[in-house]
Order: sequence, then structure tokens, then C-alpha cells
Amino acid sequence: MRIAFAVAAALLASPALALNWNFLKDAPISRLSEDEVRSFRAFIFETLDRAPDATPVEWKAPKTVFTSKITPLNRFDDAGMKCRDATIESDSQDRHLRGRYTFCKKGKSDWEFRNPSAKRPAKGS
Repeated sequence: MRIAFAVAAALLASPALALNWNFLKDAPISRLSEDEVRSFRAFIFETLDRAPDATPVEWKAPKTVFTSKITPLNRFDDAGMKCRDATIESDSQDRHLRGRYTFCKKGKSDWEFRNPSAKRPAKGS
């Protein structure tokens, strides 16, 4: 379980981001194996890259009872980065988590979780 928690924290980690990750210890993603977390992460990134806005897509873990629905939302630019909001709703047996998250990336790099307290650019900027 500690390995899954560490990998789950790394899923949303950003090098410059310092957050309290304790909220993930009871999250549905904590039930996934390391390989499943890597696959889920790749699926999220692919969804953020390719799925149209407001189009939900679903991912099911191959071995664990875990399902997640990712709904990509608006795209925007911020400080030279491409960003995108998404809702992620995950279920695993008795655990459920739903949230709205912002991810950003530069060029062809991987998406990174954006600090939720970071200010968003004003519309029309």
C-alpha cells in the first residue's frame, strides 16, 4: 500500500509543487499497483492531449477493482504553457473521489498537476 501511495502521489506531482499528499492515502488510486498507476497516468495524459472538451472517457484497471472517468474541459495558455482543466471521478470498492484539476505542460513534455492556489489568467488575456 505504501508503494501505491507513493506512486499515486507521483502521479500528480510537479517538481516545483509542495503539497500535503495525505489526502491520497484513502483515495481510490491507492489500491492500484505501480504498473496500473503508470497506465492510468498515461491514459490521463493521452486524454488531455486528444479528447474533445466535455467528452468523458473511462479507464478500468486490468487487475484491480478500479474505474475512473476523466472529462477534459477547457484549454488555455498560461505563462507559455498549455493548460487544461479536467474532472476526474474514480471508484474502487468502498472508495470514491471526484475533483476538478488543472494540468499544464510546456511543448512536448508531460502534463503536470498545477498548484490549485495558482491564479488563473483573466478571460480575454
